[in-house]
Amino acid sequence: MKQLDLSLEILTEVLERKKTFAVALKDKFKNDLEIRPLRADVAGLVGCELRHHLLFSYLTKELEGYEEKDRLVLSLVLANDYYFRHFSPEDMEAAAKDYLSEEKLLRARPLLDAASSEEHIPESVSRSSAQYLSLRYNTPEWVLKIFKHFGFGDCLKTLKRFGRPPVTTLRVRESEISSKSLLENPDYVATEVESVLAYHGKTPLRKVPAFQEEKVFLEKPLTKKIIEEHLIAEPCELLLYNGNADSSLEKEIIETYGEKIGINLATPNVDAKLDVSRLIKSKGLHNVNFFSAPDPLSMEASISRMQDLVIAAPDSTNFDLIPASPDYLICYDRDKMDALFEQEKNVLEGAAKYVSESGKLVYIIYTISKKEGPMRISEFLKVHPEFHLESHRQYFPFQEHMTAAYVAVLQKGEKELTVAPTLGELGAISSVCSCSQASSSEAMGD
Repeated sequence: MKQLDLSLEILTEVLERKKTFAVALKDKFKNDLEIRPLRADVAGLVGCELRHHLLFSYLTKELEGYEEKDRLVLSLVLANDYYFRHFSPEDMEAAAKDYLSEEKLLRARPLLDAASSEEHIPESVSRSSAQYLSLRYNTPEWVLKIFKHFGFGDCLKTLKRFGRPPVTTLRVRESEISSKSLLENPDYVATEVESVLAYHGKTPLRKVPAFQEEKVFLEKPLTKKIIEEHLIAEPCELLLYNGNADSSLEKEIIETYGEKIGINLATPNVDAKLDVSRLIKSKGLHNVNFFSAPDPLSMEASISRMQDLVIAAPDSTNFDLIPASPDYLICYDRDKMDALFEQEKNVLEGAAKYVSESGKLVYIIYTISKKEGPMRISEFLKVHPEFHLESHRQYFPFQEHMTAAYVAVLQKGEKELTVAPTLGELGAISSVCSCSQASSSEAMGD
């Protein structure tokens, strides 16, 4: 079966050669027209395996005589039989015989015969254990520890939401096309944020005319909401440092302000964001300073004055990418986390240098992590008494904006006599709508 052969090649690229799933899939199909009709089935099968990879690794790890390649073949068969179900079990087993001997298939027979079962995690795994949560929600236990810092209830709701398909949301450039016209098409649904629509169409986004023509772009509703909540007016200036790979923050700033104020946009490498340069050029803007800042602590050559609004959005563990990237946690390199945390600190420190007296510093990070969120802000405030905390919130993907993000707003200058969160409250932050924690046994059901 050609689909199994191709799926095994791609899965090997992802797990052993550490290619991202999207890149491995693209590389396999971009030049071979003959196999291109198989792309959807292959993408579905490999994606299914990756979304249950920890379970399949656990189920196959003790099979006697199995090499790593054998386990991957069997994992793909189980992914189809248990969840994907696009191919008959008989066809998948027949295809697996090209890789697995009769003896090896016999050893796997109990797993193959369990396809009709509703529960695939062995009873020997305690239902109240972290291991059970890890296998059920395909989340490494080290990530669970991070999520559990916000309480078991929010952790469980986050796992459940991350286990569902992502919702694609698009920012409409109203000067190019109206939301009203797009909403006449049932593929689009309004969100709670104006000019941000959810796209539910079956046509791949890259083939949608409005997307091809850059009349809409990918953006989280929360991103636009935060920008709108902190609008400034002429003759003010703003600075955005965006360390994230996507360009939604830069594009939102440009769409929101146009020529109205002075705009400074900093990113590690402008050449990696040609879409931003195109947008600036297409709008004929001469008030935008778009520059590379690989070291956020050294931006003096590109910024000539203090800023009324500064937005610091460093790259992060980016757990918000989990629903859209089935391989995200499987391939995550934990060894790079210390360097990542140091860079987050540098972005905050570097951006803060340009906040004017009475100006604001907004910190946005798209993840769920106390260390990267409230603890980072707490540490910053301890060494920067010229700032005080105006507001902060951890957003969770099961809430209204469907986004994992932490947002803190810091005011520079003398603190007003209003009630603001304390540093102790920063350390104890949880969801605004957090429920009382349920016991492990009570919360296991969907």
